[in-house]
Parts: sequence; structure tokens; C-alpha cells
Amino acid sequence: MNDERIYKVSELNRAAKRLLEEGIGSIWLRGEVSNLRRAASGHLYFTLKDESSEISAVRFRGRTDLLPTPPLSDGMEVIAFGRLTIYAPRGRYQFVASIIQPAGLGALQAEFERLKRKLNSEGLFSPEHKRPLPRFPERIGVITSPTGAAVRDIISVISRRWPLAEIYLFPSQVQGEQAPEEIISGIEAAQRFSTTVARLDLLIVGRGGGSIEDLAPFNDERVARAAFKCEVPIISAVGHEIDFTIIDFVADRRAPTPSAAAELAVPNRAEIAASVAEAVARALRGINQRLERSSRLLDSTLRGYIFRIPIRRLETAAQGLDLRLAGLGRATREAYLRRARRLELLSERLRLVDPRLPLARGYSITRKRGETRPLTSAEGVGIGDVLETIVKDGRIISEAKEVTVEDR
Repeated sequence: MNDERIYKVSELNRAAKRLLEEGIGSIWLRGEVSNLRRAASGHLYFTLKDESSEISAVRFRGRTDLLPTPPLSDGMEVIAFGRLTIYAPRGRYQFVASIIQPAGLGALQAEFERLKRKLNSEGLFSPEHKRPLPRFPERIGVITSPTGAAVRDIISVISRRWPLAEIYLFPSQVQGEQAPEEIISGIEAAQRFSTTVARLDLLIVGRGGGSIEDLAPFNDERVARAAFKCEVPIISAVGHEIDFTIIDFVADRRAPTPSAAAELAVPNRAEIAASVAEAVARALRGINQRLERSSRLLDSTLRGYIFRIPIRRLETAAQGLDLRLAGLGRATREAYLRRARRLELLSERLRLVDPRLPLARGYSITRKRGETRPLTSAEGVGIGDVLETIVKDGRIISEAKEVTVEDR
């Protein structure tokens, strides 16, 4: 060991860098762009890959090209000229590109376009297959990751805009090899739930943004066909505004983000309340205008025949008319006020019977799985019964292991 040289890490990396740069030199490299990222410095970092391997790559800002660099995107297949090297501080093997030119569509993008043409020719994207969304949905299914930001955004928006809607989550992976099968299983489970347990008014299927590889499950032909067969109207909500996937074309409506899908799914209760108030005010204005027109017409008629009616009879008739008009106007206002008070009372009753109100104070609602009537006594529960407990922010499924009925 005394006769052998001991390298420092930095010396080894520098030596390996020289061997790699001098031994291979500059080369042309073909691959598909993935994980594209532009640093604040303006440098482009990405991965070049083929069907079995990948290499880290960088395109430094300001490097002179023989040809201009086109806009790059994930999934784009390119031919790049550059050199192999090692980034010595990290010991990272990478390709430094100086010329980048497109080599046609990347494999994933090409498959996307092929499948898009195929399904479109079969009629899966046809407008006549698009179903309208219900205006006031009561039950909404969601197929997405149970731990992602998408499900939190959807629940938050729906709870704020239309708290009367019930949300049912059918959890699924949204990226990776198992994701397509789980998304399909989620669609089928939602269909069974809607048929056998409680009718779903619509279904939101989606996830947050990501690379073209991350969104690949939503470009799967099996997922597209499962969505087309689903009897529940579907809103797709995959990625960001610029992302389009195959399921977006199959779905009944496409939303650019999960939050936008939630806004598309339900009305805004504040806007509904304002519309009702405006309708009442418009009806009242119409009644007043009709009364004014009738009053002017009658007054004109009386003036036309005044020479035929003795003055005292005219005065008596005029007073009687004033009394009747005053009574009619008073009755109309009282009727409007009674209806307004009744509307306020019904609104307050609706608020008081809202099951979420006691839930917010720590109470819960328990019922047998598949039933809608809440349990009020332990006598209605048997050993092994599956129970569903509703709390403020979700549902808990449990099984009855022991039932004890207290003496009254």
C-alpha cells in the first residue's frame, strides 16, 4: 500500500473528467427530453433517455450555437451535439449540449397523437356523447390521490361554494405503473356506488400538474374507454391549464385545474341568493308598475266622463278609489313582507337542520353503511354491522364488535 498512490476525491474526479473528455470528445446524441428545468441563471437542465437508459444533460445560457436552439419540452425527441464530462464537485456524469435540434415528436408525444386520432375516429370525443352537468348536485365522486393537494383543493372549493353537496372519495394512485388500473377501478367503484348505494350526480377525475411522464396514466387507452363507458357525468381535471390528456377529450367537461373542476361542478350559493333577491325585487317592481298604469287609466277615464257625474258622486267615487288603491297597495306590501319573513324563517330552519352545524361543534352522525337514516339507539345495531360515522371533515368506516344497550 505504501507504493500505491492514494487519491483525494477531487483528484479522482478531475482525472476521470480528463479521461472522459479526451477519450470520447464531442459527439452527437439522440434521446427524448424529460424532467426539463430552467434555472434562474437561464441554464437548461434536463434528462436525455431512450427505452433503456438515461443521462443528465445541461445547456448553458449564452453558449454560441451553430444553429438556434428550439423551445424544448418534456417528451420531445432531439438530436444534440456536445461533450461528455463529469461535474467534478459532485462527481456527476453528464452531457453538455451546445447544439440541440428536434428529431421529430418524442415517443410519448407520438403515442399521444396516435391514440388521440384513433379514439376520435371511433367517436369517443363526439359532442353528442357529452352529457350536461346537473345544476345543483347533491353527491359528487372524486377519483384522485387521497394525500395530494388536488383532493384538498376540491373539498375546500366545494365546501365553500355549495356546502349541501356530499363528497365521496374513491382513492387512486395518479402516477406510476399501477395508476391506470387504479383509476379504472376507481371509475368502476364509483359506478357501482351510484347504482347500488346512492346516486352520484357527477364525478371528478384528476390530479395536479406534472411532467408528461407523470400524466401518462391519463393518456392510457384503457382509462379513456372506462371513462367513456361510465354512466355518471365526468369532469376531467388533470395538470395545469396548458396540460391536455386523452381523458380530457373523452370527459363530458374539461377543467384546467382541480380547483377549477370544483367550481365547475357546483354553483355559488352567494350568487344563487343574490339571484333570488333580484327576482323578488323585479316582481315587486312589476306589480307597482301595473298598479300605477291602472291608476292613470282610471283617472283618465273619470276625467273624460266628469260632466255626466254630479260633483258629490264624483268626490265619493274618488275617495272610494283612493281607499281601494291604498288598500290594494297595502295588501301587496303586506303579502310581500309575509313572504319575505317566511323566506327568512325557512332559510333559518334550513341552516339549523344542516347536519354540518352540530358536526362543527364536535358531534357526529352514525348510520349503517348503505342507509341514510341516522342511528338513534344501540338496539338497531348488530355485531358485525358496518357503520359509517360522519364528522366535520370526513367519514369513518367501522365494524360493530360489541353492542351495549343502557337501561333507561
